[in-house]
Amino acid sequence: MTVPRERLFGSDLRLSDRAPGLDFVPSLRHDLDLAVGNDNIVQALILRLRIRQGELAPLGWPNYGSRLHELIGEANSPRTHARLMAYARAAIEADPRVLEIEAIAATVLPGERQVVRLQMEIQLIEQPHPLNLVHDIDLEAS
Repeated sequence: MTVPRERLFGSDLRLSDRAPGLDFVPSLRHDLDLAVGNDNIVQALILRLRIRQGELAPLGWPNYGSRLHELIGEANSPRTHARLMAYARAAIEADPRVLEIEAIAATVLPGERQVVRLQMEIQLIEQPHPLNLVHDIDLEAS
């Protein structure tokens, strides 16, 4: 018996990328909008990549997040790409809803010398097809 995605991947408050950071999304029917099912797992995995590992330690989550931030300021090179992929893999595979990352690639965006795009095929629990997840990392020191 297959569990519906809404139940399998849960729900959480929907977040939007607004300056200077993430913000809640208002809803027409409720006070705040919800990310449910597939939308929630995508949002959760992106948050794992964006949050610095250790940043949530005061809240009881010392290992949550990724080490991608450690590579900001590094040269956009094959060595940096390999480290980006390793750090992303470790963060994503720490989510209990993830079985494995089946494929991961790092590419430089045309015209964006300091932006690396990570493209991942992620096999989630109880899903027949992998989830395609794309995340851009700006290596330029800000």
